[in-house]
Amino acid sequence: MEWTTGSMMFYGGIACACAAILALVIVLFVFRGSKKRLRRKLDEEYGKSDK
Repeated sequence: MEWTTGSMMFYGGIACACAAILALVIVLFVFRGSKKRLRRKLDEEYGKSDK
């Protein structure tokens, strides 16, 4: 199979989309952990929120 410019751009776009989705999942897990730590710290310093 010969790699034409169009096919390289097509498969490159698919690879970039997969990389972006993987980065999104990693960032969501990091933010979730950061949110829990921040919430715990704020609860220790200022008490529980009234929500």
